[in-house]
Formats: sequence, C-alpha cells, structure tokens
Amino acid sequence: MSTELTVVLSVLGIGGLIGLFYISHSIEKQRREKALMIANISDTAYRLQRLLDSVPAPYLSKDLQLLLLNQIKKRLERLMELSPNTEKFRKKRDAASEQISEVSASTIKQQPPQLKTPEEAAELRKRLQEMSKTIESFMQNKIIDATEARKHLTTLHNSFFEANLSYLSQSAEKAKTDGKLKLAILNYEKVIKEMQKRNQKGAFSPRIEQVEALINAIRAELGTMPETEATDTDGELTQRMDEFLEEEDSWKKKYF
Repeated sequence: MSTELTVVLSVLGIGGLIGLFYISHSIEKQRREKALMIANISDTAYRLQRLLDSVPAPYLSKDLQLLLLNQIKKRLERLMELSPNTEKFRKKRDAASEQISEVSASTIKQQPPQLKTPEEAAELRKRLQEMSKTIESFMQNKIIDATEARKHLTTLHNSFFEANLSYLSQSAEKAKTDGKLKLAILNYEKVIKEMQKRNQKGAFSPRIEQVEALINAIRAELGTMPETEATDTDGELTQRMDEFLEEEDSWKKKYF
C-alpha cells in the first residue's frame, strides 16, 4: 500500500471517528434536553395538581378549576408526545379529563368547610396566595389575558374574605356558648369591621345589621348573668387572629 493511500485512509479514519464523536455528543445532548423538558413539564403538572387539591373546591370558582385542570391536561398530553411509552402520563391525563368532566357537569354549589383554628386559616391564606401567583404567571406567559387574570384574582380574594368571616363568626359563637360574652362581642365586632372595609356599595349592610343585633343581645345578656373570665389561650388566639387579619390586608394591597 502506497504512502499516499495510507495517509488518505488515516485521515478518513480520523475524520470518521471525529464525526462519530460529534454525532454521539449531539444525540446525548438531545437526550439530556428531552429528559430535562420532561422533568420540567412533569413537575409543573404535579405542582398545579397539588395546588388544586390543596384548596377546597368551594373556595374556587368553576372557571378557575377548569383553567387549572385544562393546563394540567395540556402538559400531560405534551408529556405523552415526548414519552409515548410512559403509562403513568396517560393515566394522569385520563384522570385530569375525568375531573374536567365532573367540574363541568357540577351544578351544586358547595358550602366552604369551616375553619376551626388560626392555623387552618393561615394555611388557606398560603394556598390562595400560591394560587394567585400561579394566575399571575399564566398572565405573564400569555396563557390568559389581564382581564381574565383579574377575574380569577378577585374570586380568590373574595374566597379568603369569606373564610375570614366564617372563622371570626365561629369564634364568636363558641365564646358565647362558653359564657365568654365579652370575647364573643370582640369577635363579632371584628366581623363587622371586616365587612365595613368592603361595604362601599352597601352589599354587606344587611349582614352588618344582623351581627349588630347579635352584639346588642349579648350586651343585654351581660347585665343578667356573670361571665367566665377569658383564659390566656383565648387571648393568644385573639392576638394570632389579629396578626392573620393584618397579613390579609397586606395581601389585598399587593394584589388589589
């Protein structure tokens, strides 16, 4: 074999090895990028589902539930395209489709579960704030427009407001049952204060009058029976709820 032919074959061999290296590198890069894409999409779908499951449905509008479910389904369908042999993506997509059908067909308005402690109220606030951030990200990514985003944010804030009223009313009723009438009045007054903040158009006037009547009845009762002194625990709960309401006001200023 001539020297020239040997050189040519050597060059071709080296070129082939270099070509194989770059092809292998390109394939590996594409594989890593695909794996990363699958991981990111899967994580987003999981977080959306977890968030949806963490907030009781009565605190969310049907439109908001459907928005989240359709976003979950869309991501799962993309995962099925990227990894068609992964059965769990198909099962999760089917589950999301079933949820969409159930929510769409639902016509019964459920009552929100009662909040029994400041901790439960704080956890609900945290989840609703997460939901608000999610809605903001949808708007920033052009998934929904500003008008729709505002509508969903308003729904979330209204839900949180009603949860506050529910907790304060229950605290007042429990205090009254326990014979702690001054504490009951204090909590009812907080109910009125919260409603007055949003009563610019008089929407809460009838409810305010009802609570005022309850307060007047308790004040009249104070003159006819002794009251059990409030415990340290009662004071702590009142202070924590005051802090909670202050946080709620801060949240309202941020989003509204």
